[in-house]
Order: sequence, then structure tokens, then C-alpha cells
Amino acid sequence: MNFKVIRIITAIMVVWANIGCQSEEFRISEDGYQYKYVKKGSGETPKQGEVVVYNMMYKNEKDSVLFESTDVQPVMFPCDTNQWNQMGILYKAFSMLKEGDSVLLKFPTKQLFAESFKAPVPPYLNTEGEITFCVGASKYMSREEADEMMRAMQKEQMKGALEERKKYMDEFITENQEKINSDLEIIDKHLKENQIIAQSTASGLRYTIDNEGTGDHPEPGNFVKVHYTGTLLDGTKFDSSLDRNAPIDFQLGLGNVIIGWDLGIMLLKKGGKGTLYIPSSLAYGPQARSEIIKANSILKFEIELVDIN
Repeated sequence: MNFKVIRIITAIMVVWANIGCQSEEFRISEDGYQYKYVKKGSGETPKQGEVVVYNMMYKNEKDSVLFESTDVQPVMFPCDTNQWNQMGILYKAFSMLKEGDSVLLKFPTKQLFAESFKAPVPPYLNTEGEITFCVGASKYMSREEADEMMRAMQKEQMKGALEERKKYMDEFITENQEKINSDLEIIDKHLKENQIIAQSTASGLRYTIDNEGTGDHPEPGNFVKVHYTGTLLDGTKFDSSLDRNAPIDFQLGLGNVIIGWDLGIMLLKKGGKGTLYIPSSLAYGPQARSEIIKANSILKFEIELVDIN
């Protein structure tokens, strides 16, 4: 886990307004930045080694928002006082916050970028201006808890990405059904002429299984390792991982490969072998990929599902 700057998915929100603090004026710290409490928490300051979850927004002197975390994407920092003290006023300010605190912080733009961001001031910002941060230190946790939280949130993020990908594929297949059906006529004729008995999926993919393999079928989100040989229907080869003795690795169901592969690999189990007959719309469509794979090419892949993680 990278503890320098980590954005994670979680559902933590902070309330910036607190009636009892609205009358408080900005104060000046020993390091020269201005601060004002919006809400005072009841927790402690972070301990060395703890990880702090922040909700954060910052803007320039014209009230233009430069960054804003959300309820599903706050920011995390590890508490490392030695590191913080070497990274300027922003991190020194963070180290003073107690769990539950919400504050407004104002930093001179030039000083902030020089000391904390370690970068030149971008041309769209006023070098002599100031940056205002709204920061809520919403939760402190151990590194082990942060790792667990990260894994849980990544799982939720993955679930959302897979749902979006499936929705896209379903809509794409529906919108391109006419072209898919046209290609299926060609594929079915080829299968009949070569006395190949193939199975079909709802998407129109044709496939044969020589060896189903063992264990469970891979699911969207799994990492898979696949050997393949790709040809046109007439047998013209355009690529093979066997020639390189290097199977391809990818995460299933996220669009890292053509739709025909995302759908077809799930038909096998670990160690399984089969052949996919993929309509052009479920391959590269009207996009030519090489001198062999021309626009609207129907593709055939002999595949082996080497491993699932």
C-alpha cells in the first residue's frame, strides 16, 4: 500500500458548517499559515504510524475549486511526523488536527507549492495568491485497518466497474445485433461445411470445448492467464502466444480484451481448451488491426485457460 498519498473508496462525509464556530476569526500559526476551526472533534491527534482519512477541498483566492474529495473518494495520509515536518506547512497543519476536527486553512500559494507540493506554481494560479483548504480529519486507523478498508473499497469499486462493463456490452450487442446476425450466417456456413458442431451463447458467440478443465469457471474481475492462437475463418494465422511461449494475462470482464474474449473465456475452467468463433462486432468491428485483420473480420481463437487468480 502506498502511504504517501492514497485515495480510496469509502462512504465518509464531513459537515463543514458548525453554528458554534462561525464567529471564530482566522488565527496565524507559528509557521505562518492561517487557520480557523469549523468544527472541533473530540478525538486525539494522530499517533505515529496511524493512517488518517481526510475529506478535503481546496480552492484559490477567486473561489475556484482546484480539488474536492467526495463521499466515495476521500484522501488518506499516514502519520509520519518526521516526514510531515520535512514537507512544509500543509503537513504540519495536518499533524495538529484531532480526529473529528474540521478546519479552514489558508496558505500562500508560492510557499505551499515550494514546501509541500515540491513543484512550481502552475501558470493558471496566481503566484502571489493564496490557497484555502477545507479539511476534515474524519477517522484515524492502524495500517492494518487501512489495508482492510482499502481492500473492501476496491472490491466495491470493482463491482461497480464490472456492472458498468456488463451494461455496456449488453447495450452494444443489442445495437449491433443485425451485423452480428449477418456474421453468424457466415460462421454457421463455415461450421456446417467443416462438420463442426458448435454451441452458442445468447450474444451470438459460437464455441466448441475440447477440454472443459477443472474447478470453477472464472468470474468477471478474476485475473486469468490464457494461451491462444488467432486466425481468420480460412485458417490464416495472425498471432499466437504459443509462438512466444508467453500466455496473455488480463483481468476478465473489464474491457481489457475484445468483447468476444470477455464472454468466451468464462466458458472454460482452469486447464480447459476450446475454440471461439467471434463475429466481427464482438472483435474489432470496422477497425482494421493489421494487414491480415481487416475491417469487419470474423475471428477464430483456439484458447487454453492456463490459470485463474
